[in-house]
Amino acid sequence: MKQEWLRKTIRSFTPYKVPEIKEHIVINANESPYDIFNFPDVKKDFLTRLAKLPSYHYPDPFANTLRKALGRYVSAEYNEILAGNGGDEMIQLILNTFIDEGDTILVHVPTFDVYEIDGQVLGARIVKVPDSEDFKREGETFLEAIRKWQPKVTFICNPNNPTGDIWPVSLIEKMIQASPGIVVVDEAYMEFSGQESMISRLHSHDNLIVIRTLSKAFGLAGFRLGYCVANADIINAVSLTKPSYNLNSFTQLMGVVALEHSEEILKHNVPPTIAVRDYLIERLRTIKGVEVFPSAANFILVRTYDGPRYVKTLSEADICVRSYGNRADLANCLRITATTEYVANKILKVFQKEASHEDC
Repeated sequence: MKQEWLRKTIRSFTPYKVPEIKEHIVINANESPYDIFNFPDVKKDFLTRLAKLPSYHYPDPFANTLRKALGRYVSAEYNEILAGNGGDEMIQLILNTFIDEGDTILVHVPTFDVYEIDGQVLGARIVKVPDSEDFKREGETFLEAIRKWQPKVTFICNPNNPTGDIWPVSLIEKMIQASPGIVVVDEAYMEFSGQESMISRLHSHDNLIVIRTLSKAFGLAGFRLGYCVANADIINAVSLTKPSYNLNSFTQLMGVVALEHSEEILKHNVPPTIAVRDYLIERLRTIKGVEVFPSAANFILVRTYDGPRYVKTLSEADICVRSYGNRADLANCLRITATTEYVANKILKVFQKEASHEDC
């Protein structure tokens, strides 16, 4: 194929790649270990409604029943919510709505790669504010970057993926107030943080968009259900770039059912995940050669003396972990999803084994 056929912004483009997984214990994608269909009432409710779902009809283009259920969950009006295929689609729709070629997108790094990737496709200028060496995001530095660069769109991942760092609501409010453009706060992991959502500040800021998902705490990664919350006029604008039937009927139904059982699901899923996260942090910090960073999410970032060696040894133990190749800012770092105590102990065994090799 001729390169000149391609859009100029993707001729040297590196897409977000999902690696092939051969291991049986998968802790590389921050997925929940809990199956939604292991809740008997949820399974019964879903299958009963599924039997009445007309497969020959197109889905509701705006998923209004789901939007109302989401509104009840996050204390927002249904017209302040847009649902779609995961948080990834929300990011894409937001940028398609607000970014022209040459516009500035501001991000802190390291963070979720998709913000930059989707911005590159549109020909945006990506300005990156690096973390400190211990992966703490410097709030005042980021505020200064907002004032200097006057970004069209600013992304704040909170808690941050992959570091787990979290900024308080009061600091993010200062950033929203300082920004001349849209501020997107990605709260994919908020249920694990114990912190108040920025959704509570929605009506105080007309340039705020909050992204949430049912992939993590609800364990619905396979259904691909993300949503954004903003003032109604912002939702109407973002909806202009939405495909007519972007969210299938099956996922819409599962979302409604899961939200109606949200108290049971979250009570079951979230506390044990937090407990395993904190257990891993405590135990990993006792192992020589392993630097462990605080986390408010369902994963932990660690830095080792030899990241590729740890990846290899974990794979030999049938464990797939997230690593970062040759990235300088994440050299020798691994991101570990907190799942069950059984898996945590298998991880610790590998780390203890590698630490003993370092002593040799």
